[in-house]
Amino acid sequence: MKSEATRAALEDIIDAFQCGDHERLAARFDDDIAWLLNAPVSIFPFAGARRGKIEVLTSLALVYQSYSISRYDVPVILADRDRAATIADVHVVQRTTGRVIRSRLGNFYRFRDGKVIEYCGFTDSFDSAEQVLGYELDV
Repeated sequence: MKSEATRAALEDIIDAFQCGDHERLAARFDDDIAWLLNAPVSIFPFAGARRGKIEVLTSLALVYQSYSISRYDVPVILADRDRAATIADVHVVQRTTGRVIRSRLGNFYRFRDGKVIEYCGFTDSFDSAEQVLGYELDV
């Protein structure tokens, strides 16, 4: 893939995620996508490793069930051939408590034919966990 095509595909994914457009997201994921969001699964059940489009979409549905996205800014987008990376500033509202959870995500993608075949995401999950739980962890 050319870098321009990768960037266009990624921008479509970002827009679909912001809008909660599951059909458009599904169209951008390879059937055998390898997905990893690094965060504690006991607090973020949508995190962890997933394999295949169905598992990834099920995981994303958990995100939308637990949180509403109030802001998803992506100030950094890098695309080089079939790979892309972003830094995203995310504000979500926890549906059960109304708390606003703020985090910064580093996202890494690999594409084939306009679809994501690999994704890996990183965040300061310790800070995010404290925000979700509503108290500081004593470790």
